[in-house]
Amino acid sequence: MNGSHYKHLILSIDLGILFEMIINKKIGCFVVFLLAVFIVDAQEEHPDCTNPKKIVLPLTEEIDKLTQNEIYYEPEDKYTYWYKMEVIDDYQFSYQLEAINKNDEYELLIYKYDGGNFCNDLVNKKKKAISNDQGGTMNVKKGDVYYFGILHLAGYGCGHQFTLTDENKNATIKAIQNECVEEVMEPLVIEEIIEEVTPDTIIKKKEKVVIKETPKQQDEILEEKKKNLCLKGWVVNSNTLENIDANLVVIPVSGGVLQQVQSTNKDGFELPNFKEQRIVVSIEKFGYETLQDTLTINSDTIRITLNPIKIGEKLVMHKIYFHPNTYVLKQESKQELAKLHQFMKENSNYSFEIQGHTNGNRNIKKMQQYAHLGEEWNFKGTAKKLSKYRAEKIKKYLVKNGIDEARLRTIGYGGDRMIIDKPKNMKQAMQNIRVEVIVIQ
Repeated sequence: MNGSHYKHLILSIDLGILFEMIINKKIGCFVVFLLAVFIVDAQEEHPDCTNPKKIVLPLTEEIDKLTQNEIYYEPEDKYTYWYKMEVIDDYQFSYQLEAINKNDEYELLIYKYDGGNFCNDLVNKKKKAISNDQGGTMNVKKGDVYYFGILHLAGYGCGHQFTLTDENKNATIKAIQNECVEEVMEPLVIEEIIEEVTPDTIIKKKEKVVIKETPKQQDEILEEKKKNLCLKGWVVNSNTLENIDANLVVIPVSGGVLQQVQSTNKDGFELPNFKEQRIVVSIEKFGYETLQDTLTINSDTIRITLNPIKIGEKLVMHKIYFHPNTYVLKQESKQELAKLHQFMKENSNYSFEIQGHTNGNRNIKKMQQYAHLGEEWNFKGTAKKLSKYRAEKIKKYLVKNGIDEARLRTIGYGGDRMIIDKPKNMKQAMQNIRVEVIVIQ
């Protein structure tokens, strides 16, 4: 949703009232026209974004002023709520938007400021957002300025919780809608029927009974919440800022049971009954730098960033097996190919070169035991040609499973680039028989 939707929202509300007045002949059409123009112009000159909450990145102690107390929506924030991010140094951080009330729905729109009057440009120039993800990781540069606009889509609109996380700090800002809180925070009122018996009749009346929790009851509720606290998290690709699948090993710093957790790109992961403030996290994922880090937990949600290999780096795959002197994949290769496919799927901005390598450059003859089988089994030619065919075989598998063919190219090196020049046993020879996948762009 872009900025023009905000003025249409205001206009639709006010014009509805004005049209009703026209029908009832309480106001002239020309006056309605002037009022409508005034509404649009006023909204363009003073949209909700003129008084954003300012946040400096990297996060400093200043952010604590926003997180220590709950923030309440101002009247001008009725339709959207804004944060202005001012970057004073190159930086990477994660963000997450959540509704305070589970029945509410909000949209987060991120805009990059490029000079001028942002709020007017938002409406008049229909400035488009660079992202509408509810959460993710951003790499920003010194001097950048971003506007984060939070738009209420559905539900009562009780407010939102906005979390910013980097390697040193975790900050959660709670912004609450006043009108909603006034409704929700009213003391619980029940109607009790009290009977009074008189000689003539029974009189029934209703009285309001206010139920208030005692301090002891409040402490018990807080303690119960602590017992049931669940840590929710996601693993994020630092390049694409998208959630990815990963397996985590989590160890409490204070000592405790090691947990192995699976995180999915859709649902993330959960650690139920979580009471720790610091944890050690270890993640090993094919195609990504191994992560071992100590994290400080300041809220009930976290995002963990993984870095994929960079352009020019390679994946060496020794567990892709072919039947001897053929370009027929063995069944046990499928698990390794599935990992390669998943990495390419998660990094759609990358293109790859698939390289085939053999143990030496001898000419290859057909094997008699495969004579009754198809062409792939009965290869004859140079080792370099065979390695090319094997690279093509892998490419065919990836394309069949949804990878764009334009992102893949193949080459066969045969034995030109052996890891061990003169292998002395089968174990050393198998190191030369491999597939390497290079990120080329």
